[in-house]
Parts: sequence; structure tokens; C-alpha cells
Amino acid sequence: MLNPDEMPHRLGAFLTARGGREATVVSYEPMIGGYSRLMARADVRWTDGRTETVVLRGDPPPGKAMMETDRDVEWALLQSLTQASSIPMAKALHYDGTGSELGTKCIVLEFVEGSSLQTLLNGCDPAQGYGRHTFDLVDTMARVHRIDPNDVGAAIPRPTDWSSYIDTLIDRFRQAEAAHVESNPFLRYVAGWLQANKPAPLPLRLVHSDFQPANIMVNPSGEHLMIDWELAHIGDPREDIGYYNVYSSSSGPNLLMTDPEAFLARYREQTGFGEDAVNLATLGYFSSLAAITVYAQVLAGAGAMAKGLNAGILTTYTLNALTVGHSNFMAGCIPPAA
Repeated sequence: MLNPDEMPHRLGAFLTARGGREATVVSYEPMIGGYSRLMARADVRWTDGRTETVVLRGDPPPGKAMMETDRDVEWALLQSLTQASSIPMAKALHYDGTGSELGTKCIVLEFVEGSSLQTLLNGCDPAQGYGRHTFDLVDTMARVHRIDPNDVGAAIPRPTDWSSYIDTLIDRFRQAEAAHVESNPFLRYVAGWLQANKPAPLPLRLVHSDFQPANIMVNPSGEHLMIDWELAHIGDPREDIGYYNVYSSSSGPNLLMTDPEAFLARYREQTGFGEDAVNLATLGYFSSLAAITVYAQVLAGAGAMAKGLNAGILTTYTLNALTVGHSNFMAGCIPPAA
């Protein structure tokens, strides 16, 4: 993927070795919009006359990634979800786990016809509202959280209990501050508040961890398909609610904040979770807690850039997320009593 001119030949040979017949790549085009990975679309013609469109998702060159994630883990998860048919998604087809065939570690997925939910929302008139999109989004989130963790098997680690898992999440604030090139006492303050104000627990479930409308494809029949699972893990499902709130508050539109009570009530209805665990207070808590995964990655990228170890343009572009993150973290923390 690092050299697009080579990819039609490389991909054709790769698919031929796995498809039982010869594949010819008739078109290959890099895709924009993949912030952390290289993305491309390819049209393939097989010797039996069948045609197919696939999407490639691979690692960028060293020092150019906005964040570092593991393709082996992502592939194992996508394979498990595809085999279990747990949720509508782009099927995982093949994987170059060494990069020797496609030039970098690369996952090959089926192409999903349709538009992203973000594109559809951008086309709506806010004055007219967003119609079915709000509850469709809630229902998609709930479907992710209804997935049986056993469906993913050993693809991703599973915490032993809720309380120690939340402690681990909170500690990411301290770890991010300790690993940064300069002191950031703000992160220690947020960690202390979160530690002292834990909410009621929920069962540990699959968490997408980058739940946003840009990662939901809507096919011509209106069905939602989740994509971009690289940050997925077993954790507290409210992380996705909080992350969605943080992300959409900055990118817009935020369907949750149009009517938070209705949004959370629909989510409780679809998941069976109680109001003691899913409410406005826990929304604020997880809006702070959930974003640390991506925030720490952006902070690490900024630190690497300061040391001259990362020159990626996307790293520079995403630096504004640091100040936005400060604001959102504080919005979820009630100042302690004097």
C-alpha cells in the first residue's frame, strides 16, 4: 500500500493465492478519510467473470501514524465478529500479517455500498430535525453492546471485574501525563475526581471505542453497518455513549444533546440497563473517561513530534483535539467541595 503503483499487481497476486482462481485488479484508488490507517478501494475481476470490490486497510510508514494500534488484534476481532454474524459490518476477508505481500500489514474487507451516517446528517436541515437518524444511531450503539463477549473469544483481552477495569481506565490519565514531554497536572486532577466518583457498575461488554457517525455506513436499505474497529475492547458500554457525546459535540451534529433524556431512555430500552446506571450524571462521567483512549494517542503523537520523531501532517492537524479534550473532561467533572 505504501507504493500505489505496485498495488494492482501485488493485490492481484495476493487474492489469487487465496481465492482459488486468478484475480485481476482492474482499478486501485487510495481513499481519503482514514485518519489512522492507509485506506484504498480496489475493483477485482476473477477468471470466472465475477467482479468484486474490496477495501484495504493498512499501516502507514513508521513515524507517520497518528496513533499506534495493532493490526493483528484488529484482524482477530474482525474475524470473530464476521464468523459470529454478531452485527452488520463489512466482512473481514483476508489479512497480510507480515506486510510481505501488500507492502505493509493490511486487512482486506468487503466494500459496503452506501454513505456514512455523518454524510447523511450533514445533509439534514437542523431546523427540520434529524428524523429517524437519532434512534437509528441509538439502536446501532445498543446492538454493539448486546454482542455476547464470547463471540469475540480470545481475540481481545477480557478484564476480570468492573471496578479494577475502571481503575485501569482512570489510571490512563496519570499514565498519559507521566509519558508526556512536559508536566500536565490537569490530567492528575481529572483522575482524582473520577476515582472518587465512580458510578454504578454495568456488565462488561464489547466497546467500539470510536463510536461516531463517520464510522457507521448506511446502505441503500437504511441498514447501519459498523466499521473501523481498531480501538475496540471489552469494557464498560457507557464509554461509547461518552465518546460519542465528546466527538459529536466538536464535529456536530450531536444527536444526543438534542434531547438527552429521550436518547438515554431509548438506549436503556434497547439494552435493558437501568436508570441508576444510565443517566445524565453517568453521561458526564463517561464523557470524561471515554475520550482518554484517543486523547492519550494524540498526546503521544504531539510528544513524538516535539522530539522530532513524528512528522505526520495528521499529527499536526489533530493537535487541536488536546484543548478540546481539556474542555470536555472538565465538563464531566464537578469541582470538589472546598
